[in-house]
Amino acid sequence: MPEEIIDLNAIAAFGRPINSSNTSGKVTFNQVHSILYGDPSTKLIYDSAHKYFNKTFDQTYPHTYLKKHLFSSIIQKIHPSLKLQFVVEIGSFTGNSASNIGNVLKESYPGSFLLCIDTWLGDLNMWVDKVVWQHLSVSEDGRPTVYYQFLTNIMKQNLTKIVLPASMTSIIGARFLRTYQFHPQVIYLDSAHEQGETLIELSLYWNLLEPGGILIGDDWGWRSVRCDIKKFSYMKNVTIERAENTWIIRKPVD
Repeated sequence: MPEEIIDLNAIAAFGRPINSSNTSGKVTFNQVHSILYGDPSTKLIYDSAHKYFNKTFDQTYPHTYLKKHLFSSIIQKIHPSLKLQFVVEIGSFTGNSASNIGNVLKESYPGSFLLCIDTWLGDLNMWVDKVVWQHLSVSEDGRPTVYYQFLTNIMKQNLTKIVLPASMTSIIGARFLRTYQFHPQVIYLDSAHEQGETLIELSLYWNLLEPGGILIGDDWGWRSVRCDIKKFSYMKNVTIERAENTWIIRKPVD
């Protein structure tokens, strides 16, 4: 099983044991921002967003399926004993779904926030088949600049105190969360889309999800994604629910 291959309990960042000081269970925007980038009251990560690439607001990326109404209805499925306070998205790209999640949190869940984990380097289809290539926004020296589009889109919607980017791979992101014992109530997985890689991500983030929480993801229509989700649900003996193109798995409380 994947958890036997990738054991998050074995990780000790920089030779230190995993931090278990976060006993309250509550994770805040300021806390994670301070760990990653420093005190947000001194300098917010968004403050330098236009220093290198001056992007304008753009939400024309066409493949965003997690709309506000859909996310609002799905999060009602978390166990009633949980308070929705911390959401993680893996795979954010231009920030369309992050904006939808962020706006729901802003309107209905005060004090909550969204951590967006992405490399902002694109996926295989973008580099091989040039699918939505223009949205990757590759510079003349070969470096994607879509990260700055993400920052701009979040800024333009006044979500800079709710949505926090973390530019890292999905595996490093999982290890980061495990190191600090940060456990989300909702995880939205929209990353690899490659068979095998999706299964690894499912295993990693399932182990991080708070019991009673929900793991959701995009692109049920992709064969590679669907195959790994079915395999994972069989291994864990959990039920897959569907809402449009989104799949949903609830984590038991016990």
